[in-house]
Amino acid sequence: MPFRRTINFTITAVLFLTVLPSSLFCAEPGETEKMLRQITPPISVIKEMEKETKPKDQWYFDCFYEPSLILQGNRTGRWGELTNTFGYTHQNIQGYFSISEYDRLGNNDYNANFGSYINMKNSYLRLETGFGWNVNYTYNFQTITEYAHKLIKNVFWQVGYNYRAYENSGDSHNVYPGLIYYFGDHYIAANYGIGWIESRDDSHFGMIKGNFRITDFLRLYGGTAFGERLYDIFGRAAHSETGYIVFTGVSLDVYKGISCRVGCSYGTEKPKFIKRSLNFDAMVKF
Repeated sequence: MPFRRTINFTITAVLFLTVLPSSLFCAEPGETEKMLRQITPPISVIKEMEKETKPKDQWYFDCFYEPSLILQGNRTGRWGELTNTFGYTHQNIQGYFSISEYDRLGNNDYNANFGSYINMKNSYLRLETGFGWNVNYTYNFQTITEYAHKLIKNVFWQVGYNYRAYENSGDSHNVYPGLIYYFGDHYIAANYGIGWIESRDDSHFGMIKGNFRITDFLRLYGGTAFGERLYDIFGRAAHSETGYIVFTGVSLDVYKGISCRVGCSYGTEKPKFIKRSLNFDAMVKF
């Protein structure tokens, strides 16, 4: 409706002119960051390709919680994410359903996603689709498609595409080709990405990430992402929203079928945004 568009434009202009940017009007607050940190498939997906026997059917439940302190323009506040994932593995298909609650400075959004990893000989395919409700800043709808195939020995090439539809801003697209190198129970992944938002310019970003088994029950992971519009908090041109993210953590197998993970991350983006996070994750297989 024309009247509604006029009101939205007026509110946006006032916030911009007073240098009080709000997460209600940015295109994708932190969603590209989350995609970069989860861009590599679980190592179990690839390990199953090497087995001659089919894995047994198995249910699993995963709970992820991340509290964050942020500096956004001239104000500070808290972000939070709580995601619960239910999954089931049957032969070469690992299906899952997740439901997430996001808190951005007191505004709560909810997303639900359905997806699966399909393991094939020397390759895997990931498909995911999801939607949001009570939406202030996250997507109304999203789809993810990823495909990886063995290039040579333990090196896989990978390509992914992510589409998100928003209510108050242009829809976004991300394409991220890359390479994954598996050696033993470890892997290193590197990706280069191109993103664009409708009616705005394109952005570019890169990521490198590693996951290493230290002992039979302990893993160490970490990585960094850098480039343009990793958070897109201020809604500006890509070249004026450059930044980086560093993240690390440890994963511990507590007992048979039970594991937990503790990590932290630090991200920043021009002109004035900083995010400091802790994250906790627990998984049970049964």
